[in-house]
Formats: sequence, structure tokens, C-alpha cells
Amino acid sequence: MSALSLSRLPPRSLRQWLWQLVLVIMVGVCCAGFANAQSVQIGSEAEADIPSAPTNSPLAPLPLDSPRAAFGSFEALSQNAVGSILEAIDVASNNDAFFDTAEVKALKAAGMRELMAAAQTLDLSDVAPESRRTVGLDAVLLLNEILKRIDVPDISEVPLNVESGPNSDQPSWTLPGTEIRMVGLPDANGSLRYKFSSDTVERLPEFYDRVRYLPQRTGSEIDFYRTFTLGPGLSAPIELYSYLTRLPPAFLRDYAGQAAWQWLAFGSLTLILFGASAILLLRVFGRSARGSHLPRAIALLVVVLLLWAYEWVNDEMINTTGQLQAAIEVTVLVLKGATLASLVILIFSSLARMVQTVPGSRRAGLDASLLRLAIRVVGIILAGFILATVATRLGMPLYGVVASLGVGGLALALAVRPTLENFIGGLILYADRPVAVGEMCKFGGVQGTVEAIGLRSTKIRAIDRTLITVQNSDFAEMSITNFSRRDGNQLQFEFDMRPDAGGSHLLQTINEVAAKLRDDHRIQKDSVRVLLREMPTDALRLEVQAQSLIANWTDFLDMRQELLLALRDMLKKSNVVLNDGDIVES
Repeated sequence: MSALSLSRLPPRSLRQWLWQLVLVIMVGVCCAGFANAQSVQIGSEAEADIPSAPTNSPLAPLPLDSPRAAFGSFEALSQNAVGSILEAIDVASNNDAFFDTAEVKALKAAGMRELMAAAQTLDLSDVAPESRRTVGLDAVLLLNEILKRIDVPDISEVPLNVESGPNSDQPSWTLPGTEIRMVGLPDANGSLRYKFSSDTVERLPEFYDRVRYLPQRTGSEIDFYRTFTLGPGLSAPIELYSYLTRLPPAFLRDYAGQAAWQWLAFGSLTLILFGASAILLLRVFGRSARGSHLPRAIALLVVVLLLWAYEWVNDEMINTTGQLQAAIEVTVLVLKGATLASLVILIFSSLARMVQTVPGSRRAGLDASLLRLAIRVVGIILAGFILATVATRLGMPLYGVVASLGVGGLALALAVRPTLENFIGGLILYADRPVAVGEMCKFGGVQGTVEAIGLRSTKIRAIDRTLITVQNSDFAEMSITNFSRRDGNQLQFEFDMRPDAGGSHLLQTINEVAAKLRDDHRIQKDSVRVLLREMPTDALRLEVQAQSLIANWTDFLDMRQELLLALRDMLKKSNVVLNDGDIVES
């Protein structure tokens, strides 16, 4: 690279700021995507409260006001969903295209919409919000297969109204001859909406295992649940089914709800992801912490993107389902939340550290300390928001956590009371600003120059060059004299005159000294006082007082020296000064 091109590069500190800005924007996008993804899932779960109906209008509410309406809605939606997906498979098998055509994609999308709508008839309140979509879809397919293999009453025989049970105030209806139960759940308006109970949803795998070998009432031999769960995901081309059917039977065998090929693909993907993430993090974080945090921030951002890709491939391509997919979603959510929180704290800590590189900033001043603290606090708040979102998605009751934090915070406040007092003292110093870094002050009999003002203590370099550290809580309560903020300095000295000097001659000398001082532009004219102070036996002592307009101590000393020499030369010419004009400083 030529010298010209190097000269065009921005300064290193500016480049760091630009990189940090880019990272903040990227993290903001990730956090927004993270929160949006959770809100979308929350929205899909909220559809269980404001559902869509299997009618011509996609906005019509799903009828759940009675067991008959809810049961009929489930049967219609689940059968339509199965029909749409089977039709998509049939259409794909009759064309030569490897990737899905527009018609196949539309059929698959319609099937997924029907499945999601059917999931609204299930009580998923006991399932972690992050896993409700997966558990809901799996439960719909299981229940659909179960109902195909048992005697189901005609829809007209399903009751419209049911009473509460003897041991419960919740109205419920049990499918005759089964343990499948529907319960009435009040909505936000107090109206009852009937759904398959949470205990029924939890036991659906058990019920399916009992009836899976029974023939279907329709005469079909297709077990759609196994066809759906043991095949590739809906985002994968349906043509992959034909390739999977050519695999040896051992690869298509069911192991704990997943096909063998799915376990192999899941294991390989997991090893690749966590191996690559571990190598990346160890190489980046294994280096010295000095220098820029940019590589670490980029590494954490890459890990977040890898986790998103890992979850998508498992769900949409490998098609892991059931408890395995629910565990993957929970694990990935926790890892993404922890990684994003660490990334936010790292970036804001780096920004706080870079405050020291801002031109003209006082690195040791209280302003810089508070700015660094504010940046770090913002980072901690954002990280806390991310972790709170994760906790909400895991189904943790945040009100209990907040209450626990309140009690723990009180105990912590009592334990760190001295630190809090010093912190508050630092805030008082920031608000009152009695001193600043570099200023000379006097407090408690100690005089020195302020070197640093932190959040806990203030450091002062004494006149004897010792370093004194004062707690902010004590420093804020002291009487502080700030010499650096004087608007001037007091000029005061005295000299002796001969006791036998005549009054007129003495008065003339006094007027000459006063005129000499008033003519100096560095002295406030109306502050000049030249007076006879006392009359000892061997001399007449005159006192000179004046207010200098020079605030800087060093400049004042130079001015005083210049004035003393000039007055000494002037008084030598008079005959009234004792000892040849020796001047004594007061």
C-alpha cells in the first residue's frame, strides 16, 4: 500500500469508533430480529386466544364456544391439512422438477396454515412459549392419527353444553371410551372456550403408542404422522422423499420418534456447529484481552448466526420433531440469549473504554467516569432485556423473579452500603462540581492538586508529592477551598519608614506608592490601600494592600515579584524608608 493510500485512511481511533458503530447497528438488528421472532411466536400463541376459523374469511374467529364446535373445528382443520400436504406430495411426484413448484409450495403453505389453526384447539398453557409451535403441530398430528383409529361419536352427539365435574369448577367433556378430555377455559372477556386439556396434550404420545397398530376407520394404510415426522422438513424439496425411500431400511427405522437418518443428520450438524463455535471462541478469546474487542464481538455475532442457522436446518430441513425439537429450541434460545447478552455487554464496555480516546476529554475526570458508567449501565440494561425475553419464552414467571430480585437487592444494598455512599458522594461531586481534575484545593488541612475523581474515591497530589485518596462520601462533606477558581489574588506586604520622617514627606511617599499601584492595569484600582498601620518605637510601619486581577498563581507570583522590585527601586530614591528600602511581606 502506498503512502498516499495510507494517508487517506482515517485515524485508528476513528476507525475503531466506526467499527463499533457498525457492530452496534448489527447487534441492534439481531436484537430486533430476536425480539421480533419472539413476538411472532407470541402472536402465533395469542392466536389460541383470537383464532382464525375454517371459513371463507381468514379473519373469522374459530368456533370454540362448545365441545361440539371445538371438536368439529379440529377434525375439519386437521383433515384439510393432511389432505393439502398429501396432495402436495402427489403433485410433486408427478413432475420432474427437483425443487418445489409454485403449486407445491402453495399446497404446503396451506397445509401448515391448517395445522397451525388446528393447534388452537389445544391447551398449550403448560408448554414453554418457545416450544408451543413445535409441540402444537406434533400434538395435532398425533391426535389426528388417534381419532382415525378409535370409535368417535358423530358430531351431533358431541354436547353443546357441559357442566363442571364434582371435583372441579371447570366444565369438561371426555370423549366416550377414552381419556381424551376437553375443558372450558375462560378468555379475556370471561367467555368459555373449549380446548383439548393440557393433560391430554401431554399424554398424546402415550395414546398414540396404544392405537398405532389399529386399522384406520377410513381404510387408509398411510400413517401420516410417521410419514410427516420421519421425512424431510417442509422447506426441503418434496423430491427428497424419493431419495430417502431408496435408503436401506435401517436408515428409515424409527428411533425415539426420529428416523435413523434424522439422528445422523442431527448429530453431524450438532458436531459441526458446536465444534466450529468452540474453535472460533477459543481462538479469539484465548488471546490477550488488550487491544480492540472487535474480533471478540464479531466472533460472538457469528455464533449467534450459526445458532439461528442450526435451529432452522433442524426444523425446516432435517425435520426434527416432538421432544427433540422442543429441546433444541429451548437450548438454542438459551444459547442465543446468553451470546447476545455477552455481545451487548462487550460492545458497550468497549465503547466505555473508548471514551478515554476522545480528543479533549479528561480521562480521570468525573464526567468521563460517569459517561463510562452510563454506557456500561445501558449495555447491562439491554443485556437484561434480552435475558428477560429468554426467561419469558421459557415460561418463567418474571414477577416472581422480580420479587426475588427486590428482596435480594435490599440485602445487597445493606451489604454494600459504604460503596453506595461513596457512589452517591461521587454524584454529589458531579452535581456541585466543587473541584475538577488539575485544580488546586485545600480540605481538612491538606492542600494539593486533584489528579482523579472516580465513582468511589478522589485522588489528590499533595504539595509534598504524596498521593492522598479520599472517599467520595467524606470528600463531599468537607469544606473545600478551591484555589484554582479564584478570580484574582490578594497582594499584601509592608515596609518600615524612618520614625523621624516628616509628615508631608511621608504622605507624599504613600501617595506615590498608591499611584504606582493604581497605574498598573493588572491591579483593581479601587482595592489599593496604602496606610500607616502601627508606630513602633524605632520605625513607622506602612501596610500595602491591593487586589490583583490575575487568577493564575504562577502569573501572579511573577507580577508580584515585578512590582516589589519596582517599588524597592522607587523607595530607594526617597529618604523615608528605613534600612535602605527593605520591604517585608505580610
